Amino acid sequence: MKHLPPLDDMPQTASRRVMPPPTPAMVDVRAYWQGLCRGQPVPFRSQIDPAQITSVLDRAFVLERRRSELARFRVAGSQLCTAMGMDLRGMPMISLFDPSERRRCSDWLDHILSQPATGEMTLTAGDATVQARLLVLPLRSDMGQIDRMLGCLEVTSNGIEHPGLYRIGDLDTTPIPRPPRADLAEETRAPCPEGFADPAARFAARPRRNRPAYLRVVK
Repeated sequence: MKHLPPLDDMPQTASRRVMPPPTPAMVDVRAYWQGLCRGQPVPFRSQIDPAQITSVLDRAFVLERRRSELARFRVAGSQLCTAMGMDLRGMPMISLFDPSERRRCSDWLDHILSQPATGEMTLTAGDATVQARLLVLPLRSDMGQIDRMLGCLEVTSNGIEHPGLYRIGDLDTTPIPRPPRADLAEETRAPCPEGFADPAARFAARPRRNRPAYLRVVK
């Protein structure tokens, strides 16, 4: 995965102002994600239980980004599929956006995974008459790689059945703080042998024995 520079060095993804308050769906999805963390920075995809977020399931989604590929929908709520008029499973996330905004969206998603960070975005569609909010939260695969995302997309005004392709208003990312590594006291820290070698045993030579001469040369 390509590691992107900080957002301050990326004018195409820099946040321009303070984001508006989150929607109720964003609050519910974020609270569920935070509950899965349990002391770890990023939870695993296998921990997601749709039954726990039934109230926002129609607006929720799961993305997967494999290596250099675009982030694609693994799961997409019914409201998202209805808005696009198709089943979004397997489709790239950027297919929801106007072509002029797709590079910006892709860079933003890459940054969320590489940091890792959480991300929010304001959206408009239909000649700016439709307004929506987007939340994206990173997840780990079973192999431990941060290459999946949990999110939700909620229309906040003038909700129509087919709003069309979205344009980006404001966006923001918040880096996820890593838990500090606990420092072990010197007396409780286990000794670390070099590599896989066992501690070297000291060599002690055995005392030499005088063997009797069993054979004699007879002339």
